[in-house]
Amino acid sequence: MSITRQKFCYLVVLNEKFLTLLASDLLLQIEQVLSQIGINLRSEWGMRFTCIM
Repeated sequence: MSITRQKFCYLVVLNEKFLTLLASDLLLQIEQVLSQIGINLRSEWGMRFTCIM
């Protein structure tokens, strides 16, 4: 594997972790807003969304 290819793969891994953290934060904010207007995803529909790193 060339040096350029190794750098590219490393950046992809960093971006994936960053996007996972960003998605987790956004999901938490969405759940909080929905619960404020009376929608609870966890109990009403039995759903729980998770982001896997």
